[in-house]
Amino acid sequence: MKNLNINKLVKASLFLAIAIVFQVIGKTAPQISQFFVGPAINAVLILTAAICGGVFGVLVGCLTPLLAWLTGQLPSAFGPFIPFIIIGNILFILSFVIISKRGKYGKYLGIIIGAFIKYIFLWISASKLITLFQLNIPAKIANKLVIGMGIPQLITALIGGAFALLLIEILRKRKVYV
Repeated sequence: MKNLNINKLVKASLFLAIAIVFQVIGKTAPQISQFFVGPAINAVLILTAAICGGVFGVLVGCLTPLLAWLTGQLPSAFGPFIPFIIIGNILFILSFVIISKRGKYGKYLGIIIGAFIKYIFLWISASKLITLFQLNIPAKIANKLVIGMGIPQLITALIGGAFALLLIEILRKRKVYV
């Protein structure tokens, strides 16, 4: 049992490293950042949860926003919003993990429902909760946050989730992952 957990920990660490690489690439090319890095990170979150388990998926989902902020992928002014992004990632991952076990189409529904829940949570957080919690984010930044945490989050989660499911299917067919 201990070796199994170490195996999953190593795989999850590799997924986290892949996420960091995508974030650094996104930092060097900001014009493609959200629609390149967003789907890539969401795919990494789903792959980690599917291959290593929900706990490791959640851990990677908690670390990716912090590392995005540290690498400069996430603007420093968005720092107070990091806890909301973490919660959004957790909601996405847990929705996928729970729903994916339900029937033939569970994994697809898990991605769709998880992406929608993440989007709704992040949009409400950016448009309502930052004011409610008085996070002192300047108005100009808050407006960018509302836009960035809106429909683009839904799109990037759906694309990333679809890509993750495609990779999982390829790995299953090649008997790399069962």
